[in-house]
Amino acid sequence: MNIAQTASKTTEVEPTTTTIYVNVAFNKLAADMNGDELAHQFNGKGRKIALIPEDLESNYLNYSSDKAGLEIIKPPFEINNGDNIKFKLQAENSGDSKDFSYKWKGILQNRYDLRLVAGKKSTYNAVATEGGVESENDEVIININFKSNNDKFSAAWDPQVKIKR
Repeated sequence: MNIAQTASKTTEVEPTTTTIYVNVAFNKLAADMNGDELAHQFNGKGRKIALIPEDLESNYLNYSSDKAGLEIIKPPFEINNGDNIKFKLQAENSGDSKDFSYKWKGILQNRYDLRLVAGKKSTYNAVATEGGVESENDEVIININFKSNNDKFSAAWDPQVKIKR
């Protein structure tokens, strides 16, 4: 006896991806970490590490919706539950020397689920968990490494990502 199968049509909805360009003034950040204007620690492996406080963030970086860095956007960044957020790290167009290299390291900590999308280096999917912390209290810390004139640095900050529930 054969059972006739019915074809069901399911449409899978792709999550919307919000791309945010992170424009970093690497030379200024390195100079301030070397000159003690920005508090830092040493990790024991020759790297200076700093957490950039929110009130100093604008001294070292800004966010834009375009690669050229002209369409400046301000945090907090709100994304819908189930959507993606992608960060693209780049040097600020300030005319500084290019004697530096940089690398996206990822998210150090988060209280809600921002899950790395498989195969996409700096793209995260927002998943608001049941009983999770309210989004106003959520904290995401971005971590980057960079080198300037053979000195090694790490910097971290909170980009203020909020999941709409």
